[in-house]
Amino acid sequence: MDTTPGPSAPRLACRTFPRESFVVPDVHIFDPQRDVDVVGDLLVENGQVAAVGPGSNRPASVEVLHDLAGCWVFPGFVDPHAHLRTPGFEYKEDLASGSLAAASGGYVAVVAMANTEPVIDSGPIAAWVLDQAEKQAVVRVGQVGSASKAQKGEELSEMRELADAGVVAFSDDGKPISDADLLLHVLRYARGTRRPVLLHLENKSLSLDGVMHEGRWSARLGLRGIPPAAESGSLARDLEIVRYVDAEEKRLARLSGAGAAGGAASPVRRAPLVHFQHLSAADSARLVRAAKEQGVPITAEVTPLHLLLTDERLTTFDQNLKVNPPIRSIEDRDALVAALADGTIDCVGTDHAPHAPHEKEVPIEEAASGSIGLETAFAALHTGLVLTGKLSLARLVEAMSGGPCRVLGLEEPRLAVGSPADFCVVDLEEPWVVTTATLRSKSRNSAFLGAEFIGRVRLTVVDGARRFSRGRGEA
Repeated sequence: MDTTPGPSAPRLACRTFPRESFVVPDVHIFDPQRDVDVVGDLLVENGQVAAVGPGSNRPASVEVLHDLAGCWVFPGFVDPHAHLRTPGFEYKEDLASGSLAAASGGYVAVVAMANTEPVIDSGPIAAWVLDQAEKQAVVRVGQVGSASKAQKGEELSEMRELADAGVVAFSDDGKPISDADLLLHVLRYARGTRRPVLLHLENKSLSLDGVMHEGRWSARLGLRGIPPAAESGSLARDLEIVRYVDAEEKRLARLSGAGAAGGAASPVRRAPLVHFQHLSAADSARLVRAAKEQGVPITAEVTPLHLLLTDERLTTFDQNLKVNPPIRSIEDRDALVAALADGTIDCVGTDHAPHAPHEKEVPIEEAASGSIGLETAFAALHTGLVLTGKLSLARLVEAMSGGPCRVLGLEEPRLAVGSPADFCVVDLEEPWVVTTATLRSKSRNSAFLGAEFIGRVRLTVVDGARRFSRGRGEA
């Protein structure tokens, strides 16, 4: 019998603030995952949700936040995919600035990728980052550990050590795991840590030095294109490996069950084995849908950029629109929206990727790939999808809150009496324009600069304490 202790639980870290008591009055309280849809007061006492809805008592000694009346309250958002750049690239972003940007976008937790300098490929480095988050971050920060040493794709990282240090998942994000044998072993080792593997999908021999989606617009602009097959082909290969490992796990469970008392089969873990990051192509959505229908244990995410923008926008040669994977065609965009709406795609991830001006303000062929997104994600999707009738508000909130938590095995924020107060308050009618003055991120490379959105976060509460607030109309 295996007596090896199980891995430590994932660790999410942030600064500790005194837990507060206050009332958010006359608001629309909306938690679709728990069928909460009421108008009334939300009472927070000693950091916990104490009352929800009409008829709630307002204790005389508790502060009432009258300026938020008429807003909506959602369970706090969780980002499964961001780059906070610590350690090594703090000139682009750091834990303090990145977490403040997250709070201003309604996020109560954000998960940072491992492509830093040094790469987070061992327990001590992961533990150091999380220790720093306890000192600097205003929202919870989870850390991903690299799947391979130094993200070179040649040999396994210290995966068990990383799990014991509290990483949430494993990923070489920014780079694909091109070696199929290495991916097979990553999945086998991850199984024992009970952490998912987050996969960046890219065939480097197809993407090469591409700048944008390969299609009529890349041809007209004279820019090297990246075909959708660079993503969907890699996804098809990875699915076959996931199927193999899943079948292997089921066989092991049956064998283990055969030797158990009474011959009962051991339960098979149905948590996702693999999570596919930032899907961009219609064929990728089709492959994920078919695999899920077959019971393959996978999940997937999509970014606001790929849900809202198309490759025609690159006619401006705006370097902030250069992202990886690239913004694709109208057909790809519409397929992704449909896949998010029907649950094929599980959640929204921002792929928040800060870059300094000198890395973006160069010819587009030479510019670094990536756009910041924590501060604009909800507003952009509310404006572009909910108000246009393409996605329900309930599905958007669920995909930005509970969905990422189920992917990563984290506790979901909830608007329920007795739960920790982890929520955001949003004015769904406030218009605002994205400018450099409105951004809290250390970097300014937003693909949405100049865009006007409807809906703005007014307050973010984490663990019962106000971590970010703004008055109506304030930057």
